[in-house]
Amino acid sequence: MKQIHIPMFMQKVLCLFLVVVMAMSVVLLPSSKVQTAAAAGTTVTSMTYFSPSDGPVISKSGVGQASYGFVMPIFNGGSATWNDVSDDVGVNVKVGGSWVDIDQTGSFVYNQNWGHWSDSGIYGFWFTLSETTEIQLYSKTSAATLDYTLVFQNVNKQTITSMTPTQGPDITAGFTGGAGFTYPTFNNDPLITYEAVADDLKVYVKPVNSSTWIDIDNNAASGWVYDSNFGQFTEGGGGYWFTVTESINVKLESKTSSANVIYTIIFNEPVRNSYTLTAYDGTTYSADESGVIGIPLPKIDGSAAIGSELGNFVYEINVNGQWVDMSNSSQSGFVYSGSGYNNMSDANQWGYWADYIYGLWFQPIQVDMQIRIGYPLNGQAGGSIGNNYVTYTFIGNPNAPRPDVSDHDDIEIGTPSDPTIAGMNLIWQDEFEGSTLDLNKWSYEQGYYINDDPNSWGWGNAELQHYTDSPQNIFLQDGKLNIRALNDYKSFPQDPNRYAQYSSGKVNTKDHFTFQYGRVDIRAKLPTGNGIWPALWMLPEDSVYGAWAASGEIDIMEAKGRLPGTTSGAVHFGGQWPVNRYIAGEYHFPEGQTFANDYHVYSMVWEEDNIKWYVDGNFFFKVSRDQWYSVAAPNNPNAPFDQPFYLIMNLAIGGHFDGGLTPDPSDIPATMQIDYVRVYKEGSGNGGNPGNGNENPPSNVIVIGDEEKGLKKTGDDLLFYVNGATFADLHYKVNNGPQLNVAMTSTGNGNYTYPVNNLQAGDTVEYSFTYNPGQGALDTPWFTYIHGVTQGTPE
Repeated sequence: MKQIHIPMFMQKVLCLFLVVVMAMSVVLLPSSKVQTAAAAGTTVTSMTYFSPSDGPVISKSGVGQASYGFVMPIFNGGSATWNDVSDDVGVNVKVGGSWVDIDQTGSFVYNQNWGHWSDSGIYGFWFTLSETTEIQLYSKTSAATLDYTLVFQNVNKQTITSMTPTQGPDITAGFTGGAGFTYPTFNNDPLITYEAVADDLKVYVKPVNSSTWIDIDNNAASGWVYDSNFGQFTEGGGGYWFTVTESINVKLESKTSSANVIYTIIFNEPVRNSYTLTAYDGTTYSADESGVIGIPLPKIDGSAAIGSELGNFVYEINVNGQWVDMSNSSQSGFVYSGSGYNNMSDANQWGYWADYIYGLWFQPIQVDMQIRIGYPLNGQAGGSIGNNYVTYTFIGNPNAPRPDVSDHDDIEIGTPSDPTIAGMNLIWQDEFEGSTLDLNKWSYEQGYYINDDPNSWGWGNAELQHYTDSPQNIFLQDGKLNIRALNDYKSFPQDPNRYAQYSSGKVNTKDHFTFQYGRVDIRAKLPTGNGIWPALWMLPEDSVYGAWAASGEIDIMEAKGRLPGTTSGAVHFGGQWPVNRYIAGEYHFPEGQTFANDYHVYSMVWEEDNIKWYVDGNFFFKVSRDQWYSVAAPNNPNAPFDQPFYLIMNLAIGGHFDGGLTPDPSDIPATMQIDYVRVYKEGSGNGGNPGNGNENPPSNVIVIGDEEKGLKKTGDDLLFYVNGATFADLHYKVNNGPQLNVAMTSTGNGNYTYPVNNLQAGDTVEYSFTYNPGQGALDTPWFTYIHGVTQGTPE
């Protein structure tokens, strides 16, 4: 198993002596050394290394090449951040004894063998090198410089004949389930590195009470997902880390010999005689220079909480003498940020962190405040808490920075009768003026399962509704589209004993209308009630980067029916579930307004390098491409939000979005009403006369891929292509048959093709490419094409 390197890898490095492990819903405590953006355009006057491990010398070894990374230096003695000085920082490479700007070397290509990374507000550089290289950061306007030497040692591949543990083999996990061990000594030679034997090493896992070993390499179905609940660290020679919920065995085994070593990771689940809370190490905390406060969760019955207990805690903040649920952001003033501190938002934020124990972080705390944490006396979520609270006092730092969003202007919106917006061209719309839904624009989604899989009941979110095309659930009336949820029990043949409790509606424009970059305005009135979940959102027409959420999701608007003063927008990205990530922001309506007492316009503006959200033209949230990524395309900074997306509107009930709450009897029926949907692009703009379909005319050739690689479908024939390469090989399997490895045919100018013809409906083709774009051979991830199912873009 080879270590995976992506630009965000610096946040995956774990200390050997205290392994820091991230649970799926947990993020690291924000760094107090990285501040948020204040004002752009600052000149660099000095640079110092962020830490001893971030320069001046960084050594790596590898077979042929190695990946390097370091955190941005400390600028101007700590008074400036990367966001402040980014326009003033250049990169030099030493060539022939002289410093040369990296963009002029010819051997370095941005986002191929060097680039920037960012993770949870921390920024840095990464490089992929095959020889020792000297790098220099320099100010473009002053004499400030900082030099790095990236030392590369090439190692030869070896096979494993023996392994001896360097830690363990019995290891006790912490309260978070985190445990790890350094690589064993290979072949009785401590000088043999992991890189030398990586191709010969397999990792297997099993519960201690089981006799069946599980191969966890690229086997997400097993529940073991790399960089989620297991992975590798690099410090001290490197090793493996795991997050466990039970005691397990881990076996490292040679692929070519019988050599193996078995570790036991012991997870001691605490025995609770009561659920009384006590403070872990104090109740008064002061914010640091960035306004960060981190507190450990209280002890339960004298010992730290474990992962299965996190969902039972209750978090409240004292607002004007009243205790308010922290998750009620419109009252608490705090937004939950599950992917770490979002420095593009000026909101007060909070979330979980995980080290040896679990805790909470808050940022930026500028004023004094009190919070309290409670736990049910019976240990069950939703149970009575009584006086089982621990109260904390926060001492704020009034000088803590808060991101400046004053440059985020509001936008003009049209009126219900006139879509005209200055500077915008209307390219598609539906005003819902007819008597029935226009099926040239929309399709119904129906059912209760994803892909007829009973394990995906509730649309993967434990939702309680099934979707229909019934006029009881979806109908037009008085120029409005109505999507209505009803009490309507129904079972399905996939699992006759399981019932969806409600019916509702869901419509989308897939195969009718997609767009890439532009603006969406949706005027709607939303229902209230526990567990009511109206959503206006978007998915990619083709999942070119893999299954959800590797290919992205854009949420134009989501709302929790029990909180009518708040709506939200979000993006989902990263890897395929469960290693997906998301960033969300919230809008709070002015006093006296709610999403239910009137119609409001929910807007999303999507540009190549950022996405912004508005309500009634008022800006409230922005995400930039520095914050999103797709694991399947680490060298593409725009992925996954660089593909055509289609529109979706639905009304869900229950589910994970609001903690599994269910409606009260009086909450159903619930109806979401949509007045119009309008899609714009920048232009001279006078409203236009948009068509009803896609922006481009239909083509007989359908493209699935990007400008560099992919396939083109014409009828039942496929033509795989790679452009701009010195060579290209195709690897593919049809209907899970034998893998075929072929050299693609040159068509000139560095372009290559290979045909696969005469497919039949339902045929599945798995494929990947090996090619050299000029800076070394690259292997793509495997993609899947299903004939007659996978959608593409007309050429």
